[in-house]
Amino acid sequence: MKISDLLRKGSDYSEKSISDDKDSLIEIAENDPDYRLRLEAVRAISDNDLLNEIVEKDSNRNVKIAAVENITSQYYLERIAKGHSNCHVRIAAVEKLEDKSVLQYIIDNDSNRSVRKIALEKMKKIM
Repeated sequence: MKISDLLRKGSDYSEKSISDDKDSLIEIAENDPDYRLRLEAVRAISDNDLLNEIVEKDSNRNVKIAAVENITSQYYLERIAKGHSNCHVRIAAVEKLEDKSVLQYIIDNDSNRSVRKIALEKMKKIM
């Protein structure tokens, strides 16, 4: 579903303001009460700092995962993979990691079996 489809269902934002104003998109991503709008807004954002902030602060797991999927910074991905409390968010970060030593750390230390398994599979792919 696109932001424009969700806006037709009722919102405080006009479709024009979103398409013309990056600040409106950021406002939605950070503050809209409708997680579906936040999710679609996050998918349109490429700023690593902002995406990392959303991963840290948003209340919805799917919004957090969408933010991780758009992060390109290995630094942020490593921090999320090593330290985020939600295993699904950590998995999303692990899937994008490229550093073998970080993957090995996760294989050796993550408390969640699924996260460790994904890290091992990723390690095999990049070797």
